[in-house]
Formats: sequence, C-alpha cells, structure tokens
Amino acid sequence: MKKLFFVLQFTLFLLFNFFLLITAYQLLSAPGAMKRLGYNEPKYNNKEDYDPALSRLNTINKVSAYCDSLYAEKTYTDNTIKFEESYPILAANVVRQRFYHGYSLYGFSNNFMAMMLEHISTEGLSAIVIPDDILEYPYAACSQQSIVLMEILKRKGFSSRKVGFKGKKGGHFCYEVYYNGAWHFYDTDMEPDVAVLNAYNHPGIDYLSRNPNILLAAYHQYPKETVLDIFTHYSYGKVNTFAAPRAIIFQKITKVLSYFTWLLFLLLFIFARRKYLRYSRQHVRNNRIHFPRLQPGTASIYYPNYSA
Repeated sequence: MKKLFFVLQFTLFLLFNFFLLITAYQLLSAPGAMKRLGYNEPKYNNKEDYDPALSRLNTINKVSAYCDSLYAEKTYTDNTIKFEESYPILAANVVRQRFYHGYSLYGFSNNFMAMMLEHISTEGLSAIVIPDDILEYPYAACSQQSIVLMEILKRKGFSSRKVGFKGKKGGHFCYEVYYNGAWHFYDTDMEPDVAVLNAYNHPGIDYLSRNPNILLAAYHQYPKETVLDIFTHYSYGKVNTFAAPRAIIFQKITKVLSYFTWLLFLLLFIFARRKYLRYSRQHVRNNRIHFPRLQPGTASIYYPNYSA
C-alpha cells in the first residue's frame, strides 16, 4: 500500500500542477482568444455586412443597451414608429453587423474541459451556446447568432422560436419572433435582402416556403438549388425555449470545472500524501531494531566456591 500511495500522490501532484497552469493561462488570456490545436479561426471575407466597431458590444446587456439607444433615436425623430414592428428588425440589423460567419468554439483560453470532452465524446460540444461567451468573438455561426438575438428579444418581452432547416445537401438555423398576431422570420447569418422581406412585412418561413419566388429574391446571392433545398425543409422549436438547453448546462458545468479542477486534485493529493505518510510511519515502527530482554540472574557471590 505504501508504494501505491507513493505513486498516487506523485500522479496527483502532477495533475494538480497541470490544471493549475491551465487555469492561470485562462485567467491571463485575452477574452475571445481561441487557442485550439488544428483549428483555423474564421476570417472576414469582405462581403458580409460586418462592422468591426461593434465588437465592443461583448455582452447581451451592452447589445441591448445599444439597440435601445438606436430605437430611442428613431422614435425621437418619428413618434409614429411602433415598438413591436421596429425593434426586432433593428436588433436583427445590429447582430447582422456585429458578426461575420464562423463557428466560435471553446479552447484552452476559456473552457478547455469542453474542448477535451468533445474529442472523446460528441462533436460540437465546444460550439459556444452561452450568449455572453458568443459575444466575445467577432464571428458566429447561424445558430449562435440566432441564440444571441432570441436572448435580446426575450428580455424585451417578445416570444420567439428557433427554425431548423435540414435539406439534402445542407442545414441552417434561424428564428422567428411573434408580433402583430403573426410569426416573422429572421436570418442574420445568410443575410437575405431585408428590403424584399420588409416589402412582405417580414413573413414567417411557412409563407416564404409556399412562395419560392420571394425566397429566391431575398436570397439572390445564393444558387437557386441551394435556397430551395434548405428553406423548404424546416421544423420549429418550442416557443420561448432556449435553443440548446442541454448544451448550455454542459458548458456551464465544464466552465466551472475548467477553473477549479486543480482544487479537486489538490485535495486528493493531500489525502494520498497523508495516507502515504501514515504507512511510512507504520513501516518505521515495524522495522525497529529489537534487543532481547535480559532476564535478572543471581550474582556470583551466591554461588558456592569449588576447589580443585
């Protein structure tokens, strides 16, 4: 047992230092700095509607405050603007300019545990779904942009739902928001022509799929086959339900573990160390030199003298 606990304490000490170093690295890394082996960060293609100045909006609160300020400015000059109709369009336009396309993923700098578990489990576990963490990056995928917008609109009292697309050659992820007694479809990632959609009062995907001419006009920058393959095969998510409920729980747990796993290994090391020292003391006691106990005898003066 002594040898076992010696090896165990040595292993736990190495693991404690390893996770402590990674935690320190996470704390010292700049927000939004993705550090992953074998992954090239997405680059802006100079075609999307992207404004790098909006990178300063790195939390949901900041994006909401910015949208509020734009809305207040619009209503100041035109008091006929209706909140229900204009705010979703305004918020979608802000997020559309806030990101360019690309998956934001966790890495060594912010949630290495999610990244490591992804390699041994399900692909996509490190694709960020926590809204504030998504906003640490200048790029986001369709699902991530929709998650951010749905969170903003939820705070303003709007009902929303995700819209998932699964065509034969590709998939997509968007959302719809409910106002004026109907659902309205928004897509900030593939960036359809807003003027076309506004001309039809930003209809829902059900109406658009039944009117492919509107779809093709809105997504005129994409091949006809791609548009019809993706946007005519859709499904709805539950109303006012987070788009990735299991993923967000997983990522919140792994974020905590990424910063505090070192503490677990420290406690285990202390336990193993105490066990090792206890077995060491027992070994020392069991291996002491034992001297024979001398029995009391009779002094020689009491023995009779023998003469030759």
